[in-house]
Amino acid sequence: MNVKRLRIFHEVFVTGSITRAAERSFVSQPAASKMLTSFEAEIGYKLFVRSNGKLIPTDEAHFLHDEVYSLLQSLNHLEDSLKTARNNKAGRLRICSIFGPTYRFLPQLIARYVDKYPGVQISMHHSGCSVIRQGVSSGQYQIGLVDKAQSSFSHESVAFNLPCKIALHQDHPAAKLDVVTPEDIGNSPWVTLDSENVTTKTLKMAYENRNLTLNRIIEVHSTVHALSFVELGVGVTLVDALNCQHFNDVFNMKNVRLRPFRPRVLEPLEVITSNVRPLSGVAREFHEGLVEELRSCIRTAERQEK
Repeated sequence: MNVKRLRIFHEVFVTGSITRAAERSFVSQPAASKMLTSFEAEIGYKLFVRSNGKLIPTDEAHFLHDEVYSLLQSLNHLEDSLKTARNNKAGRLRICSIFGPTYRFLPQLIARYVDKYPGVQISMHHSGCSVIRQGVSSGQYQIGLVDKAQSSFSHESVAFNLPCKIALHQDHPAAKLDVVTPEDIGNSPWVTLDSENVTTKTLKMAYENRNLTLNRIIEVHSTVHALSFVELGVGVTLVDALNCQHFNDVFNMKNVRLRPFRPRVLEPLEVITSNVRPLSGVAREFHEGLVEELRSCIRTAERQEK
């Protein structure tokens, strides 16, 4: 398999143009066109059709691109590692996380680590849980943060349960309370994560156990997005301990109040690593610090609720 052909395929896929693909790959347009034609001949089917002056990926191209993109990323990481070894640098750390921890928690932790080890090259990405699990299994990432890891023969996991508080607009009557319950919220609208999320299920169960109706009006991808709706007075939401910890110094939301919520709702978070690829010394030290920081965050949240 010719790597140059794979790169041209990827660039045409994302740009829809053989000319742009050639420019981004630093080859001539005829050379790029020839490589794409050779690639299609090699695999035996068309990857693009022309429409309104653009090259549109076929269904087969969409199916193939996920694998090609993952392979190209792995090759880029390999090239970086070879350069790092040649230049006697300290190593590379690759992390992928769900959105929440990437907003402040991980950047803050990484900043301290870089200050201590300035030679380390770090990449931090955020994605969905299935992509993160696959990336850790394949070696694309060394450390992954997911909201609920599935049992796997290829992952080691350290599990955490992050206590949640309720976020309310300051004008909501329950914002004046020390502890808020579903009865205090009444029929006020909720902004929640998707219906399969563990915290959403726990919240629904809390309402059902009290013969109350959970009024979910908006579903969002992350707590950060939910807080924006609370600030606008649209509804209430749950906020996990990581976001609570950084609420005052990150979110400029003067209209939002955080209060303990009962019954307790816990947001699961798991730190996963590969159990077939031992962590490098660089990654192992960061992993240890990450785990301890999460434990410290939970201890602080629990003390505040007592």
